Amino acid sequence: MPLFTRQPAEIVEATQWLPGLRIAGLSGEESGHPGGGGLLPSPPHAYLATRHGRFTVFAGDWVITEPTGEMYVCRDDLFHRHYIPLEGTAGQPLVGQGLN
Repeated sequence: MPLFTRQPAEIVEATQWLPGLRIAGLSGEESGHPGGGGLLPSPPHAYLATRHGRFTVFAGDWVITEPTGEMYVCRDDLFHRHYIPLEGTAGQPLVGQGLN
């Protein structure tokens, strides 16, 4: 069976969010709580406001910035299913190479 890749192939910048990590565009980081006292358990999270609404970012989610500057959130399992690291970047921005 033939294999295909999605088009267009575009380069995006992505950072995996973990509690305490500051990413431009995120706000309202909350440490979460174990539950009890009538409250449901809540994992650590932050928020990302986009033109499509406000999205919750949980620990391990990826914050992706498109070449247009638009940002969105992607769960870790989906991120690894759809994105591969750009060879030679080791997860670091390509400063001075025309991609920022």
